[in-house]
This record gives sequence, structure tokens and C-alpha cells, in this order.
Amino acid sequence: MSAPNLTKSLDHLFISKVRIKSLKYFIFNPDIPIHLRGLVRELKEEINAVRRELTRLDEIGFIKSETRGNRKYFLLNREYIFLPELLSLFHKTFGLGGLLIKNAEHLGEVEYIALTGTLINFQPPNPNIIDLIVVGQIDLGALGDLVHESEKKLNREINYTVMKSSEFVLKKKRRDAFIMQMLTTNKIMLKGNVEEFAA
Repeated sequence: MSAPNLTKSLDHLFISKVRIKSLKYFIFNPDIPIHLRGLVRELKEEINAVRRELTRLDEIGFIKSETRGNRKYFLLNREYIFLPELLSLFHKTFGLGGLLIKNAEHLGEVEYIALTGTLINFQPPNPNIIDLIVVGQIDLGALGDLVHESEKKLNREINYTVMKSSEFVLKKKRRDAFIMQMLTTNKIMLKGNVEEFAA
């Protein structure tokens, strides 16, 4: 397989409203194959506009396609070269990440917010894996309301933990197993510097 044209990939991203909605759909529904008319219903857009975006996203490798019977189905390509960057961008704009960024000033004195775990790694919910860590002097009620709102939209449980800054620093110094795992796993920083978070 020839190397993808990266400039073409970027040229085909972020131009139209339909493209953004299409990217968002596949990022937040990575395991659900969908055909053209199904995506038209999901996006509530004109069929020709959706067909055009599917063709472009298929061409650059963001999605994969397969034919079943007389229908062509599309699915997120998890090997797409810009997928980590797009995941970060879309999690910061939509879903729980977007909610937390938008409402950060109502959460108290926040030092760090990081999405981790199954929420960003295309895995089913796991009660033993933390999906969100928030560090600072946090209004637990406000945070709980935002998490609950996202749980209803995503139809899944979100596991999160909250720590005061002093507790977080102490656990890092003691190389607490839970914190060490948190620092080394994939994460999307919504607030705070990732180098300082992991230092």
C-alpha cells in the first residue's frame, strides 16, 4: 500500500459543517459500521453532501469501507495517521471534554483535567479503569452534574477521580501505583501542562 498524501489529508479536513459532523460521528461511534442513508439520518444533512464527505474521508483513509450485499458500509480506520490528533481535538470540542472546558470556571480551582482510559481508547467501560482525573480544589457537585450529563448522552458509565493538588503531588513522590499508571497511559489534557502533570 502506498504512503498516504498527508497534505491532501489535511486539505480534506475541516472545511464544511457536514465534514465536521461526519468526523465527529465516526470518532464517537468507532465500532458501528454505517451506510450512506443511515449516516444521512444521523447527521440530518442532504444525501449528496454526506456522500461527498464519505468519499473524501474514504479516499484519505480516515474511514474504511466494505460492501455487504448491495450496500456500502463505512467504519472508522483506527490506523489513520492523524487519528490521535483528531481524537484530542474532538474530545476537547465535544462530549465530556468539551463540557468540562466550557464549564471549567464553575468547577473551582482546577489545576489539571485529563481524559484517560476507556473513554479515549476505543474500549468498553471498565469499572477498574479511570476515564477522568481532576486535580485541584474542586466543586464535586458541579463536576458530578457534568459527568452525569455526559453519561446520559454516551449511554455509558464514566469512572472519574478527584484529588487535591497536595495529594496528587504526594502520591507522585511516593510513586503510587495508581498514579504511575495514570501518568504513563494515553491521556488528553483538557487543562494544565502535560509535562508538569507527568513530572
